[in-house]
Amino acid sequence: MEPIFRKTVKNTIRLQGLGLHSGKTVNLTIHPSESGSGIQFLHTTPNKKTIIPVHVDQVIDTGNAVTLGQDGVKIQTIEHLMAALHTLGITDAILEIDSHEVPIMDGSSLPFLEAIITTGSLSFRDQIEPIKISNPIWVVEGDKYLVLLPSDELKVTYNIDFNHPLLRGQTLTTNLDQNTLLNEILPARTFGFLKDVEYLQSRGLALGGSLDNAVVLTEDGYLNDELRFENECIRHKVLDLIGDLAVLGRPFTGHLIASKAGHGLDISLAKCILEQEKANEFSKYKDYRSNSNPKIWNQKRA
Repeated sequence: MEPIFRKTVKNTIRLQGLGLHSGKTVNLTIHPSESGSGIQFLHTTPNKKTIIPVHVDQVIDTGNAVTLGQDGVKIQTIEHLMAALHTLGITDAILEIDSHEVPIMDGSSLPFLEAIITTGSLSFRDQIEPIKISNPIWVVEGDKYLVLLPSDELKVTYNIDFNHPLLRGQTLTTNLDQNTLLNEILPARTFGFLKDVEYLQSRGLALGGSLDNAVVLTEDGYLNDELRFENECIRHKVLDLIGDLAVLGRPFTGHLIASKAGHGLDISLAKCILEQEKANEFSKYKDYRSNSNPKIWNQKRA
């Protein structure tokens, strides 16, 4: 496998959009960062600045989106932005934001992709080691499951089965190389059901949602005039999966097999992946100690 080098954005990127739930304007600034610093949110208010590392340990909620938290501050709906950063190999950046939610933009990762590609990236000399999936990993919740099988490439088999005539029993199988992600997965917009949108807005939620940033389903069709893909909804589920697993902070390969999964299962799988990684590292350490010659070991310590 060719070495993978750490990257940051070449210049500062400024974006503005609506918060999906608040409906208020959100300012997001992506700053270049030092090699090894990782992806970090910098939440700013006139009186306080809070740094929240993008890491699975910082996830505090997975209801409808992935939410990070630190010191009483939260940042939600990070997955579309993270999918773009992960796909373009950005490993280090500071994401300055003045709200508790990432702007929804057009409901996909496309605006983030275009901004980063236009600005360009800067490669460091430091390499980042991909996570090696050595054994199958899976998480199950009722009739929902998410599995990751060892593979030399990243690919997915995804199944959805919503109670809607257009979304029953859909399956998508595809390789997730960078070209496929850029052109066939990350432009897919988030989706929702009209009856749910009306209910959420009555409770003061989803106030920024509209046909400009979501695919909306009626009882038997789409409210939108056009779709970007015939099966845009299932493609967006794959986008969310990639964005959610980006909290791992490292690239990985494997065959993802999902059935009716969502943010909760995605984050559970991420935790299991890191647990396996830690177990593998511990196993290597044990093998090293068991194969060591005690006399040589003592001589080195002496």
